[in-house]
Amino acid sequence: MTINETVEVESKFEVDDDIAVPSADAFAPLVADGPEEYELSAVYFDTDDLSLTRHKVTLRRRTGGDDEGWHLKLPAHAGRIELQAPLGDVVPDEFLSAVAGLVRRRPLAPVARIDNLRHVHTLRDDAGTAVIEFCDDHVSTEAFVDGGSAATWREWEAEIVDPARPDAHAHLAAVAAACTDAGAATSSSSSKLARAIGPLPDAGDEGASPVRDALTRDLGKLLDHDPAARRTTIVGVHQMRVAVRGLRSTISTYAAELEAHTAGTDLDLPGLLDELKVLAAVLGKLRDIQVVDERLGELAAGYPEDVVSPQTRHRLRAELDVEARRAGERVTSALLSDRYLDLVDRLHDLVGVAGGSTAKSGKKKRREAEELMLSGVDRQFKKFTKARTRTERDLAELDLTLAEWEELTHVVRKRAKALRRNVNALSGTDELTVAPLRDACQRLHTVLGDVQDSVTARQWIRRIARRAETARESTFGFGVLFEHERGFSERALDGFESDAAAVTAAYRELSESRRAARKRRKKGKKGKK
Repeated sequence: MTINETVEVESKFEVDDDIAVPSADAFAPLVADGPEEYELSAVYFDTDDLSLTRHKVTLRRRTGGDDEGWHLKLPAHAGRIELQAPLGDVVPDEFLSAVAGLVRRRPLAPVARIDNLRHVHTLRDDAGTAVIEFCDDHVSTEAFVDGGSAATWREWEAEIVDPARPDAHAHLAAVAAACTDAGAATSSSSSKLARAIGPLPDAGDEGASPVRDALTRDLGKLLDHDPAARRTTIVGVHQMRVAVRGLRSTISTYAAELEAHTAGTDLDLPGLLDELKVLAAVLGKLRDIQVVDERLGELAAGYPEDVVSPQTRHRLRAELDVEARRAGERVTSALLSDRYLDLVDRLHDLVGVAGGSTAKSGKKKRREAEELMLSGVDRQFKKFTKARTRTERDLAELDLTLAEWEELTHVVRKRAKALRRNVNALSGTDELTVAPLRDACQRLHTVLGDVQDSVTARQWIRRIARRAETARESTFGFGVLFEHERGFSERALDGFESDAAAVTAAYRELSESRRAARKRRKKGKKGKK
């Protein structure tokens, strides 16, 4: 089956029935063709809990117009990716594979029908090239979800024809301005489907437990980026890996609490952690290659060709492209597997039992939730301190190579990252001083993260240089790149001890604010007696 792919970048506007379409002069310097009229009818599909809609994915079967067929719209860094397949009676297998993590073996059913009488004006430049497609839509909808109803409205859409065109976004902004000048208002809904369905029902009991809330956020982030990770995009792979690590951190930090909540169920926390570790490793392999590819490409470009030759640059690109393709295939295979779907099912089950509800409410409930999250910070800070103390002792007493130094500080980085995740779950209040610890953890994580990227880059440089040497190519340029990365790491590590000390100082500041808050609360209680 032929699948067409486009990037959709558009602006949407709400408009009253009595407002006229902007005049041709309003779109200048673009010239308007048309209008052409189309009668469109689309049925939208989703799971019973509207998982696709929740994660900003749209699946529809549309008739009418010049692009009738199956359409799948996926969120992207800029705009949306739209996949199109020929009209048929069933959802294309390629589309099901693209959203498998969101659907999870569950049936898809119609959730809404949207009919649209569309008038299309093609806006062209002075060379006759189509730049913007302006649509005047008269919409009627029927929602099939609980509480759904019928509705009608009018809206305008302005969509870029070729997002790669350098001046496309400037033209879109000018058309948008013409629309608002004519009396339209920027749409309050992200899509026709979102407006047809209305507000989504709550997915869970938010606030019942801070542990459940943390798991829900991490699982939601994993699923938000699942479609992009399947497409092996840089952002999708990175953000999904971050979410996986967040889940591992939350489960590990609150293992004692979660063990109590999962007692009597078939949920196996150590098994979940192992599966998440495997998934993180698969994503990490591709992520590391993507980072190194971008890093070394920029680094090589900064040297003249008589230092880093075109042959060296070509080999770097070719070798990393092959490795990225292989790693990407492993990611796609892993995310299509029953093993992954089973993992996502179990994570949903864990969210369902984590924390439970409580009869407590108001200030006491918020305080207990805060104390639980602070206990997680305390646990992670103890692990951070242990790693920091051991590392600084070895740095002072042993004659370490750079590689040994990097390995030791990498452990500290992982502890700082886990601590940062727990700190980020805290809400800054007038009583608690949270921001300094959050900032200090972020600074240390960033510095040591750059060091680890340099370590990975040097590993790849050595590997590719050996292949180049076997092919009797000059390896001088690889040596230059290697030494550049080595120097970068040494300079970055110079500030390690002060950055690590800043984390400890910030934790003490948080602890002091906690003690002061407790004293104020005790004093307040005595005053009421």
